[in-house]
Amino acid sequence: MLRVMLVDDEPFIMQGLSVLIDWEGLGYKIVKMAANGGEAYEYLKENSVDLIISDISMPVMSGLDLLGKIRQEGLSDAYFVVLSGYNDFDYARQAIRYTCMDYLLKPINKDELTDILKKVYEEGRMVKREEDDVRASGKVVLYKKELDELIKSIETNEIHTINMRVDALYDEIYNAGMNEDIVAMNLNYLQVQLIHLAVEQDESIDQEEVLNYINENVYDAGKTKGSRVHIKRFALGYADYLSQLRRNSSRGVLAEVEKEIKLNYADNLTLRDLSKKYYVNPAYLGQMFKKKYNQSFKDYLCTVRINEAASMLLKSDDKIALISEKVGYKDVDYFIQKFIEQKGITPAKYRRNGGKDE
Repeated sequence: MLRVMLVDDEPFIMQGLSVLIDWEGLGYKIVKMAANGGEAYEYLKENSVDLIISDISMPVMSGLDLLGKIRQEGLSDAYFVVLSGYNDFDYARQAIRYTCMDYLLKPINKDELTDILKKVYEEGRMVKREEDDVRASGKVVLYKKELDELIKSIETNEIHTINMRVDALYDEIYNAGMNEDIVAMNLNYLQVQLIHLAVEQDESIDQEEVLNYINENVYDAGKTKGSRVHIKRFALGYADYLSQLRRNSSRGVLAEVEKEIKLNYADNLTLRDLSKKYYVNPAYLGQMFKKKYNQSFKDYLCTVRINEAASMLLKSDDKIALISEKVGYKDVDYFIQKFIEQKGITPAKYRRNGGKDE
């Protein structure tokens, strides 16, 4: 059994973690539940553990201070997982410098935690069997120099340099044996640094928005997760994304796109086509719509079309099928469905009631 210590100043979170997972079934035993980093530190002076799962923000001693102290003093080389909220990304970034293996965002996802536990368990078995020099050592190397150079090239949007920097990073990882833990840790560092860059470029942007962008784009189904080709594609896309933030031209671009929709709402408008026309990253354009209207581009376009249809119903005698076509819906049944979603009643009843919903 691998020995686990949970560290959190909120007892209900520790209790929740203790029952969230079938620890014994996965090969673990919880040996200590500490209320803060100081208590955990004192325990580690006399006891060894294989895994520490710790909150970042705690009284007496934070999770980050605990991690830094035990690493600097050589007190424990246990696999360390930090728990953080979205507002703790700067802390998470620092944690990686102290060879923190993983971090989890609250609320904790059972599947994500289970995956980490399985990974730690397998690594522990390999260490005990001493089958592989890299894997069995349990050491995970952070290629900070190569990563920082890659991040710099992403920030300046230098396409050729980005490709070179990704190659340099993966050459180092390949030479170390392409350990999955090495890949994961280095990509975690890259992700946290890129989130920080985005927030620096646009202070109004929410870190959760950037995280959603990364999750939607970094894990492209068309490429193997974490592969060299995949990361090149993501790095180039993210560089373009950052350049849009840096230009800080959201108001002007959004106004042009809104005007385009108002004039051509009946056409087959797509976010991707509009982003190409106005030289805006599609993910960033989508974020602008979400931020201003609290709805997606697709829903915004639908709202414009239905409002135009409502106006036509009151100002003309055109049949519903014709109005449906005029606002961009060739399928009348689909148009009626969308109209009901927006207005609460059918187009025919809306016309009979003179625009009233009753």
